[in-house]
Amino acid sequence: MSEGIRFLFGVHNHQPAGNFDSVILDAARSAYHPFLEAARAVPGIVLTMHCSGGLLAFLRERVRPTFDLLGRLAADGRIELLTGGFYEPILSMLPDADKVGQIQALSEFLSANFGVKPRGMWLAERVWEPHMPKVLRQAGVEFVVLDDAHFALAGLDPESLGGYYLTEEQGATLAVFPISQRLRYLVPFAEPAETIRYLGERRGSGAVTLFDDGEKFGVWPGTHRLAYDEGWLRHFFAALAEAPGITLSTFSACLDAAPAAGRVYLPTASYTEMGEWALPARRGEEIEEARKQLLALPNGLRLARLLRGGFWRNFLVKYPETGDAYWRMLRLSERLHGALARRPDDPRLAAAREDLWRSQGNDAYWHGVFGGCYLPHLRRAVGSALLAAERRLDDVLGAKDLSWARDDVDGDGCAELRVRTPELCVTLRPGAGGTVTEIAFRPRDLDIAGVFTRRREMYHGRVKESAAVSGGGLVTTIHGAPGSKEEGLADLLDYDPFRRASLLDGVFRPGTPPDPLAPWEMARAAMGERPMPSEIVERSGEVEIALGPTALDGLPLAVEKRIRIGAAGAGLRARYSLTWRGDEAFEGTWAVQLNLALTAGDAPGRYYRLPGSPSLGSRGSLARAATLTLVDEWIGCEVEIAWSGAGGAGWAPIETVSLSEAGFERIYQGSAVLVSWPLALAPGGSWEGELRIVPRAISRTG
Repeated sequence: MSEGIRFLFGVHNHQPAGNFDSVILDAARSAYHPFLEAARAVPGIVLTMHCSGGLLAFLRERVRPTFDLLGRLAADGRIELLTGGFYEPILSMLPDADKVGQIQALSEFLSANFGVKPRGMWLAERVWEPHMPKVLRQAGVEFVVLDDAHFALAGLDPESLGGYYLTEEQGATLAVFPISQRLRYLVPFAEPAETIRYLGERRGSGAVTLFDDGEKFGVWPGTHRLAYDEGWLRHFFAALAEAPGITLSTFSACLDAAPAAGRVYLPTASYTEMGEWALPARRGEEIEEARKQLLALPNGLRLARLLRGGFWRNFLVKYPETGDAYWRMLRLSERLHGALARRPDDPRLAAAREDLWRSQGNDAYWHGVFGGCYLPHLRRAVGSALLAAERRLDDVLGAKDLSWARDDVDGDGCAELRVRTPELCVTLRPGAGGTVTEIAFRPRDLDIAGVFTRRREMYHGRVKESAAVSGGGLVTTIHGAPGSKEEGLADLLDYDPFRRASLLDGVFRPGTPPDPLAPWEMARAAMGERPMPSEIVERSGEVEIALGPTALDGLPLAVEKRIRIGAAGAGLRARYSLTWRGDEAFEGTWAVQLNLALTAGDAPGRYYRLPGSPSLGSRGSLARAATLTLVDEWIGCEVEIAWSGAGGAGWAPIETVSLSEAGFERIYQGSAVLVSWPLALAPGGSWEGELRIVPRAISRTG
């Protein structure tokens, strides 16, 4: 090469809050530590690294050799450390106080533990919005790294980008380094010589950036064998050290040595795949097909770069369960920062802020190739952190034993009802059939109604075509054709007509009770998510929410339900009143579906309190029973469902098929319980039945 080039190589390491310790320990053993050892072994290798704060804290406590090795390489100037949001949030979705607070928390951690003052930051999932330069500079950030896809959408040619660019907001300037998508797909999936050749082609660019997930060097399927057993990473580092004209550099060194390549204003964007994932499933399939057609054309890659998908925040609409967490986070943040302004030195409020920040971790708020919001333990970690923060805040500020509010809690234009007691937080939706989407048992910081709905995803059409994953084979990127982790997953591709809430109601024909998992196709009429008039009354330490009467489509049947929540105990009672207004007698079945989430299905200590202790992942039924209890010894909680009269119950697991880096997989989301009663109504006749949901704390085994 006649001209030299700076190669800015960085890796980003992250594990979400709530991930299993065994998973993090395996990632440290398989990827993080051997990567650092490989870098240390080759003289002249200079890298940049970002580790999220939660991961660093874990490594400090549980994997000290890896933590110390990182510190030594940083002290020797071999690794530049970047800051970011401590718990790896999507910064654009946070209130500004939390944006700045999370970044400064990680910067202070790096300073206290490694003696460095980070100048640049890793932006989680590269989710960029144009207002961000100002707040990032307020947090002490001088530069960020973003994908070249962001620059392509601003009209620049990714293959001609080099060095860094300056952008601004209200005069606050920020340096932005473009990450090469081409290099992201070459490393480590092509021979090292391919990367060296590509860098040679980019001579004259000044500097080229590669920054990508550290997990692709040991955690992604087949990559540990490739990177270490077969020596790919060692050969790659050696090739870089020996290549003439290539200088490995940190970002700060590049920033200090060279002027900006120009000014740029970048649109709202993330990496290319994220934009596709944020779209509704059918639109995602369409843009995927459009991209394939463009790539088949001469110069198709250049044309395909002009395609753009959705906006990251669309995930909060696409998945209402994540939207609920987002809105709770916003309201809690406002309340907490108001309290901190009055009592800035209160350690209890500092602990609540830590819980709040933990709840802001990005992983459970979206879904793409990685499980994201489809992983119950990640969603549970977010929900538990929000409940813990709220509980700490109540301890400081004081809270009534019983309170309620009617408000639009999720920005959808409809008023919801939220009731709080010392043991329960309940969210009820009169505008959606009087269904309940939150039953948070506060003694265990557990939302037992936190079930994920079965939805069509853009990749579901490929499930039938996928083969079972084998242990060997060619290592490719995670965006290649996936396999299935087990046979028969296509049989699970069924989708819910309503959100998986509790107190979903409907009337069925007499006889055999409907399927507890998916009854609604067989219903004569379903309450579903139709709006119900509501009135709320507080008396004698109890809140009663009266819903209805509402007529069902096609049937002269009036439905009312009254939901009662008391300050004492942790129970929710739902009483149904049906009135038949037909001219002839009516026979049928009234059924109420509950969708409940504990911590696992087929796992030790998770079962129904019945003879034989069938697992929560089982199917079964009870005729003419009065109670059914779900038990989770691991988290220390049981949920009793009790009902009046001659009812019965059936149950089934709620399972989804989602895509992870390891392929298509089945995930247990919770349990559906359908309680049903026979109806025999004369003209003008009525029926009443009651259902109770009572969570209790039990001894933990986890």
